[in-house]
Amino acid sequence: MKLYQTHADRRAEFEILAFHDASVKDFAELDEKLAPIIENTWKGKTLPFPILLDASGETLKSYGIHAYPTTVLIDPQGRVYGKGGEEMLEEVLAREK
Repeated sequence: MKLYQTHADRRAEFEILAFHDASVKDFAELDEKLAPIIENTWKGKTLPFPILLDASGETLKSYGIHAYPTTVLIDPQGRVYGKGGEEMLEEVLAREK
């Protein structure tokens, strides 16, 4: 959430996507599973990024995701920068100014 706030003026240049594993079948089940996290960790605020379900696991496999959380940065031109975190996004945004 801090990343969104820090770079509010550049929101058209990046998005954070969260992938959930195949342990939930649909968004209703995901909402139920996320309720305590939203309440306790996010202080009742709605998550500012979309969460995608990968029932087959193929997307997770194609990005080499084996642990959570894992961040894969994809820039506005569709270039994949690989696994990283907020620091990687900061570097890419700095280069793209």
